[in-house]
Amino acid sequence: MIAIVAALAAETALLRRSLSPCEVRRCGGRELFLGCLSGRKVALLHSGIGKINAASAVTALLESRIPGAVIVIGCGGAYPESGLEVGDLALATEEVLADEGVQTPEGFVDFARLGFPLLEQGGPVMTRRFAADARLLEEARPLLDHAAEVAGVKLAMGPLVTVSTCSGTSQAALEMVRRTAGICENMEGAAVAQICRLYEVPFLELRGISNRVDNRDLSHWDLPLAAEVAQRALLAYLKGLQPPRKYA
Repeated sequence: MIAIVAALAAETALLRRSLSPCEVRRCGGRELFLGCLSGRKVALLHSGIGKINAASAVTALLESRIPGAVIVIGCGGAYPESGLEVGDLALATEEVLADEGVQTPEGFVDFARLGFPLLEQGGPVMTRRFAADARLLEEARPLLDHAAEVAGVKLAMGPLVTVSTCSGTSQAALEMVRRTAGICENMEGAAVAQICRLYEVPFLELRGISNRVDNRDLSHWDLPLAAEVAQRALLAYLKGLQPPRKYA
């Protein structure tokens, strides 16, 4: 079984229409949609926006069942020089907790440099970066490349960046890129990745680009397009997977 996590119902409308059959249960106070997509058993959960919602939702899910993988899907903002435009796709090589730390006169200092672990797993884990599962990435890249080519959009791989306060200016975006080398900004992914690391469950994340991260101008955003392209790519990925083994 594969777990699919999105912040909002608007980011999974196509997936939920495609679920067959579909059973709705409760999980951590949220609806959990159970069914099959492209012959794969899936559990689909809406976490709500932000790191707290994402962490609590995935914790509740992984306390009730252990999927073969957790896939985050949704929308994100493309950073300058990422080469991504609205309607393109971003696949995470890793997730970065970008604003867990201290702002000092000399600049931002993350918890690892301060000596505070964000995770205890056989000892303190001194990192703010959580890698996507290597095997999942190896399987996903050619399938998603093909899906992007068919859709006429670009797929980029790189670090995705999770924040509590979105970057709403060009200056803030450039500073975040300097600190993280990220290609895409969101508000949930690293929280899910951290919980998956704690429970030792493989993690993957795919986002459609809804906007460029610069001086905020909603007239240039397209959330429905970003959500649709990400869902269609995920469906293509699930359809193209080899016969189920570990991740079934």
